[in-house]
Parts: sequence; structure tokens; C-alpha cells
Amino acid sequence: MNVVLIGFSGTGKSTVGELLAKRLGWEFVDTDERVELAAGKPIHRIFAENGQAAFRTLEREAVEEALQGSSRVVSVGGGAVVDPASRKRMRDGNLVLLLDAEAATLYRRLATAVVDEPRPMLLDPDPLARITALKANRDPLYREVAHSIVSTEGLDPEGVVVRIVSSISLALDGQPMMKMGVE
Repeated sequence: MNVVLIGFSGTGKSTVGELLAKRLGWEFVDTDERVELAAGKPIHRIFAENGQAAFRTLEREAVEEALQGSSRVVSVGGGAVVDPASRKRMRDGNLVLLLDAEAATLYRRLATAVVDEPRPMLLDPDPLARITALKANRDPLYREVAHSIVSTEGLDPEGVVVRIVSSISLALDGQPMMKMGVE
């Protein structure tokens, strides 16, 4: 079994994933990093030079490769759920956790993140509206795939890990999964 972290950009999948993997003594895999490695360039350049379809193909391959092992915490890109094959693969024998936050929180996190290149959605004339629309479009897919929802609102990454560890304990004990941190 692997733990798969899904959710919109800015929910903390990579940061939380690394902390969670250390806590569990598992391997951490970030599919965005694997896509960049395979392409030999950053994601924003893949989109600009090769298009979204080429990016999604690389992403599907990265998801498949990441989930071939076990005892891994796998962080997948925010849009990976748009691909039906990736959605199916994520659920096959894995525990899928949706990290979630309000659109305004995501905008604030993304706008203040220190990165080499700004995220394309932040270049939109109204980035908050863009984030809100994208999140609304993807939300049904996130919820279709997720076994549990973990709210990251008002929590630091370590606080999110504490919530996740509780969720994982329930899954490993064979107890029904709960929607964690959802009002």
C-alpha cells in the first residue's frame, strides 16, 4: 500500500508528503519532480513548449511509475486527477488523501511561495478567480478518488501530518475512513 496525496496546488502535498514519509519511514515520491526529470525541463516550459497534452502524458507515466512500489508517500500534481487512468491507478490498493483548503488560502500560499518561476495561474489577470474556477472544476474528481479529506486550513505542515497519521491508523486497522477536518 502507498499513501497518495492529491489536491490543488498550494495545499502542501510536497511539504506534507516529505514529512509524512519521514514519520512513517517510507519513501517519498513527488510526481511533478519525476515529470521534470523525464522531460529535462520545468513544468512551465513543458506546458509552453509541448502543450498540456504532452504534460498529461508524462504525468500519467510518472503516476504509474510512482505507484508500482509500496510503502511510499506519493504526492501527485494538482491536475493529475483529470486523467481517468491516473485516477484509477491512484485508487488501486492505495490510500488516497485529499489535502484541501479554501481558494483564498491557496491563492495566498501560491502568491507568497518562493519559486524560480511563477505559476501560470498567477499570471492570470484575476488569479483568485482562476484558482476558484479550476478548483471547482477539479473538486468532484478529487472527491471521487479520495478515501479521506484532510483540511489544511489554519494548520502548519506538521499539524497536517498529525491529522494524516490518524487517518492512516484508521485505514491500517481496518476501520472505516472518516472525512478528516471537513466541516
